[in-house]
Amino acid sequence: MAEMTFDERFAMIVDAEWDARRINRRTRLLRQAGFSDPEANIADVRYDADRKLDRTKLIELSNCTWIRGHRNVVITGASGAGKSWIACALGVAACNAFFSVRYVRLPEMLDELNVSKNEDWLKAKKRYTKCDLLILDDWLLEKLEGKAARELLEIVEARLRSGSLLICSQFSPAGWHSKLGEGAIADAVIDRIVYRSDVIHIEGDESMRKRIG
Repeated sequence: MAEMTFDERFAMIVDAEWDARRINRRTRLLRQAGFSDPEANIADVRYDADRKLDRTKLIELSNCTWIRGHRNVVITGASGAGKSWIACALGVAACNAFFSVRYVRLPEMLDELNVSKNEDWLKAKKRYTKCDLLILDDWLLEKLEGKAARELLEIVEARLRSGSLLICSQFSPAGWHSKLGEGAIADAVIDRIVYRSDVIHIEGDESMRKRIG
């Protein structure tokens, strides 16, 4: 160290501070995201033949260009297919790229928005509209009533040109309409999501819980 010039020593200090801040920011983003599986990593995805997953596509998505372009991803498959885990892996990749992410189950988000009032409602809505990537798990497990469908439309509309959605659903987009109560609200929600989405369907008859058990 004594043999280094002042400028060289100062540059080392600046680099160390920069690295520390980046690590702290990444840690904060991961904590705030609230992932169900924060250890998920796209490098650990299982490409069993019967799952019919496109390795090239998933690696491309992990580069996060779709988030920069405000596009969406829809992951479909049966219960236990590993949808949530892959969603978390892509979310962790987004945090590593310093995007803000929020993971939530759709029923929990709608319950929070329906119960919150005034300022609490505005704060809750902001959490789901201002992040770069919103991951909605357990998408449309049950039919939504009028108020819940309207709340969902508000979130989707607010994110239309400012952020991305990652949706995990047991149903393909073709089956969403009836779950959203038919009518104009259903049309509006589906149109705003699907037209700019990449759809990944996970095949396979055996649950991931059995595969890794």
